[in-house]
Amino acid sequence: MDTTGRCLVCGTNRLEQVVSLTPTPPANDIAPTAEAARSQHRYPLDLVRCAGCGLVQLVDVVPRSVLFADYRYATGAAPALVDHCRALATRVTDRLELASGAKVLEIGSNDGTQLSFFAERGMRVLGVDPAVELGVHAQEQGIPTLTAHFGVESAEKILSDIGPVDAVLGSNVLAHVNDVNGVLRAIRLLLKPGGCAVIEVAHVLPMVQHGIFEFVYHEHLSYFSLHVLAQAAEANGLTVSDAELIPTQGGSLRCWIRRDDEARPSTAGFDRILQAEVDAGVPDGSFLDGFADRIDRVCTTLNDVLGGLSRVGRRVCGYGASARAVTLLSQAGVGGEIAWIVDDNPRKVGKYTPGDGIPIVSSERLAANAADYCVLFAWNFEASIRARSAAFSAAGGAFVVPFPELSIK
Repeated sequence: MDTTGRCLVCGTNRLEQVVSLTPTPPANDIAPTAEAARSQHRYPLDLVRCAGCGLVQLVDVVPRSVLFADYRYATGAAPALVDHCRALATRVTDRLELASGAKVLEIGSNDGTQLSFFAERGMRVLGVDPAVELGVHAQEQGIPTLTAHFGVESAEKILSDIGPVDAVLGSNVLAHVNDVNGVLRAIRLLLKPGGCAVIEVAHVLPMVQHGIFEFVYHEHLSYFSLHVLAQAAEANGLTVSDAELIPTQGGSLRCWIRRDDEARPSTAGFDRILQAEVDAGVPDGSFLDGFADRIDRVCTTLNDVLGGLSRVGRRVCGYGASARAVTLLSQAGVGGEIAWIVDDNPRKVGKYTPGDGIPIVSSERLAANAADYCVLFAWNFEASIRARSAAFSAAGGAFVVPFPELSIK
């Protein structure tokens, strides 16, 4: 593990402490046994803010090779996420007026789900992802995939192989890289004149405002505001031409990014988000005041609720063996209250959650009414999960939804 004393965007060493969370194992390092899970090495989770550009980031960098070599998160395993990918493909195709034969590249392409919706439109697609097994799966599904970390070196290879591209996609991936500038330079290198990058990142403002600290884990090195992302793009020959707020990940930014030699006037949507960040105190960092207290309140409330249910003999399980769940369980100290966790990803079923060693089971277990309450760790997919878990609710089961405000329903 490396400890960085510098901002991952502007390089300054003026880093100010925000909050120090309970150390955890790598949050997607699903273990083969409970014993192995509980003995995993735990890494610090210390969040800081750059006094220079305002980026919120982790101090400690777990090697990317450790995090992504055996990566088990699969886009195609979450029905709501598949729907999001399908809708994004339609939005990008229509807005950029992409036709059959257009070249679309995705950074962090995972199992190829997103690119499949462009391929079925007759477009030439290429994924770039360091996760070997997921890349093999994508190839088997007909999605060409380069197993590599995305950066200038891989972009130069792509450029020599297929030439410049019409669109570059990156959903929830820019936060994962420790060379943000290198990735942005690589995007600039690959975009053809008139091309556009569509980058989605979790928005730091709602994360802080609602105390949604569960998004803090080792894969997520950076936590972006539009202010910071726009500055970083400009420093690397790009310009954010438009931005919009989307509901994924508890609140995300979707940014439309073009080469700086094709700069356009900012849109009303872009200006509204920037102004909202100014009003909230993002530029000067004051929006972070009280974040630690909100985290403590979330953890105390969840601990009280689950502890109370256990004391009166109620059976408690969870839904979603996600990376976010690892952070929430560790910080709140409630792993011992959860008997098992349902997950829709078959690559996780039969394994155990990092740190706490909670068994991961298939969704049939929830339908069998083996629990009274289910903690909805995948709360950002609540509507989809409730629709598919009607039998659990009909039998009297209730979901404990931890965010944005804890509720039981």
